[in-house]
Amino acid sequence: MTNIPTDLLRTFVTIKDLGGFTSAGELLGRSQPAISLQVKKLEELLNTKIFLRGSSLELTEDGEYLYEAARQMLEINDQIIAKVRGDNVSGKVRLGIPNDFELAFLPKALRNLSRVYPNIVVEVDCEISKVILQRYQKGHYDIALAMEHAKEDEDRDARDYRLEGLEWVYKDSRLINGHDDPIPLIAYPQGCVYRSLMEDALESQQHPFRFMYTSTSLLGIFSAVEEGLGITAMARSVIPEHLKHAASSSTLPELGRVCIGLYYKQRELNVASRHVLDFLRSGLANL
Repeated sequence: MTNIPTDLLRTFVTIKDLGGFTSAGELLGRSQPAISLQVKKLEELLNTKIFLRGSSLELTEDGEYLYEAARQMLEINDQIIAKVRGDNVSGKVRLGIPNDFELAFLPKALRNLSRVYPNIVVEVDCEISKVILQRYQKGHYDIALAMEHAKEDEDRDARDYRLEGLEWVYKDSRLINGHDDPIPLIAYPQGCVYRSLMEDALESQQHPFRFMYTSTSLLGIFSAVEEGLGITAMARSVIPEHLKHAASSSTLPELGRVCIGLYYKQRELNVASRHVLDFLRSGLANL
C-alpha cells in the first residue's frame, strides 16, 4: 500500500496557501529547489500533475481534490500530536459573533475546544451582524460569524454556513392574533437582519406596526418579550424553550430564512485559528 508522507502534503498545502514556492520555502525553512523537489516527489508518488505550470500556480482537478484532502489530513495529524504528546497549540484568536448566537452554541464549542487546546485564548466580541461584518472587513477579527439574508445559491464551503428559518417570538398569543391595532415590535437597532425582515414582511401585507422597544442587548430583547411589551423574530435554533414562537399566524406572515455564516481569510489563519474554526463549524452544524 502506498503512503503519502505528511511533509510532502504540508509543503504542497503551504505553496497553495502562500501562492508561491519561494514563500513556502521561507516559511518551511527550505530552499526553493528543495520545495520543487518535494512537489515532484508528490506528483510521482500519485502519478499525476497537481499544478498547472505557469505564473499563477493554479491547481489541476487532481490538485484541487488533493488540497482539500491534505488540509484535513494535516489538521488531524496536528491534533493527534498535540493531544498525545501534550504539545498544546497556543495563541489568541479574535472572534466576532452576533449576540444571540453567543448564547446558542459558543460556550459549548469553546468548552470542547479548551479540553483539547487549553492554551488557545479566544477573545469574543458580540454585536449585531452588520457591525460584525464592518469590523471584520477592517481586520478586527480573525474569524467572524454573521447573519445575512439567505441567498438562492451559496458557493462557499458547506461547513461554513447554515440556513435557518425565522419565527415570531412572543409571550401572549393575543399579540400575534390582533387584527386592528399596530403590531408592537421588539428589535435590535437599525441594520439588524431580524429587524429588516420583520419590517419587509409586515409592509408586504400592509399590516401596521410600531417599534415598542429597541435594544443592543439580547437580555434586553428577552426581557421585553417576557414582559409582554411586544413580539420579535429570531432564528429557530436560538429561541429559548420558555418563550412561545410560530412561523406565522392568522395575521403575521412568514419571515423566510437567513444565512448564518463564518467569515475568515484562509491564508491568514494560523494554527490556533484553524482549530477554533473547526470547533465553530462543529458547533454551527449541531445547533
